[in-house]
Amino acid sequence: MARHASRALLPGAGFAFAYTLAILAGRSTRVEGSEVSLAWPAAAVAVLWCLHARDLPRSRAALHGGGLAILTFGVNLATGAGVGLAAWFVLVNVALGAVTAAVLRYGERPAALRQPADLGRLVAAVAAGTLVSAALAVVWFAHEGQPDLPQTFALFAVRNGVTALAGVAVVLRLRDAQWRRPSFAVRRVAEAITCMGLVGLVFVRVFWLNPGHPNAFGVMLPAMWVSLRFSTTTSTVFLTGSGVSIMAATLLDRGALQGVTPQEQALLAQGMVGALTVVVLTLALFRDSRNELIAELRELAQHDPLTGLANRALLHQRLEHALARHPAGTVGVVLLDLNGFKLVNDAWGHEEGDLLLVEIARRLTDLAGPRDTVARLGGDEFVVLCPGIDGPADLDLSVERIRRRVALPYGQSSDAPYDRITASAGAAVSDRSSTPRSLLAAADRAMYDAKRAERGAGLTGREAPPARSPAGPPSAAGAPARG
Repeated sequence: MARHASRALLPGAGFAFAYTLAILAGRSTRVEGSEVSLAWPAAAVAVLWCLHARDLPRSRAALHGGGLAILTFGVNLATGAGVGLAAWFVLVNVALGAVTAAVLRYGERPAALRQPADLGRLVAAVAAGTLVSAALAVVWFAHEGQPDLPQTFALFAVRNGVTALAGVAVVLRLRDAQWRRPSFAVRRVAEAITCMGLVGLVFVRVFWLNPGHPNAFGVMLPAMWVSLRFSTTTSTVFLTGSGVSIMAATLLDRGALQGVTPQEQALLAQGMVGALTVVVLTLALFRDSRNELIAELRELAQHDPLTGLANRALLHQRLEHALARHPAGTVGVVLLDLNGFKLVNDAWGHEEGDLLLVEIARRLTDLAGPRDTVARLGGDEFVVLCPGIDGPADLDLSVERIRRRVALPYGQSSDAPYDRITASAGAAVSDRSSTPRSLLAAADRAMYDAKRAERGAGLTGREAPPARSPAGPPSAAGAPARG
């Protein structure tokens, strides 16, 4: 019980610690000579905390909300705010997190950043939360008689909104990221080095060596290169570094934003970070979505929709590759046709027949080696491509294993059609003149020879031996076929 309670409290303690650090980090970004902070990472932590609380039972969610409120009140008091201001800003911060989380999770949709629509939903949620919180903040300052309320509203909305958007986007993306081993292809590495060099050069020129010229738009060019050529995860890491670079240069009064008032610096710096976030993530997510769609279409075009096995087109590609890489006599093809399958369709229906084909595909895949390809040509015809075999005898062993596995019972009843499924198999081994078409044709001829032999002998496919193409000696099952 105590262990369960401690596990329940750990996330809250973690969020409380992160929230406190975020507030201190935000206060450390105040522009020199001003109380204006360039960034407010506490806004992002508050949103993530409320998102976590929404997945909990109401009693525990209330505890997390209470923790956020108490911590906000305490930190404001500790940093010199009065009791009234500290209490009001509890409402401001809780509203920011709660409204954003509610809009983002409306209809119990998951909070994620995988598709362009996810980014649109995140932007809308953050905009709603920051507008509500900024309006509440302005109410307090209006009550205190502070002038320039429109500028105050803009500062709160832009600063909190951009920081929340960038922070939540980074966390959501990195949380779901699937890290892959980087490609070390020479061309890819050269492009990555060139891109990093150009990005660094542009950012240093615009935000560090620039004597105040308004050319900050120049950072968009390398940013678009990153988002269009690299993954969304890489683009998210790039955004994190870019945001830190822009904030640091602005705090040191360097680059394109030097020499302007603190309020303008805050608005312009946050505007630049916000524009980079939206542009880079939009392009990167569209790029990844397009690539995923192309991969799915390619998968559909090269695989059988029922069994998931390779189809005829992919089989031909694999055959061409195998014949080009392996010497003659080391590429084997097994073509098999099911005996008794029509009876299953007639007696049990096509749906049961489809289930049987799926099971056949599973059994063949289980038998296949790591380099083999199992394909369905259509109907009840299957092919197993075996590249790199030791010779015809090796292929014979594979054929026998296939026929025995196919012949195992499928149904429960001894007189069910499932128990009378066998396979007639024909095999062919490549020679120097083999092509994908000729090798398949040789295996096909051998398979039909096996069928005729089985019928003439009155044997089932379970009892009959595999046949070879007539191009080889009829008595030698392992002889290579001539195609």
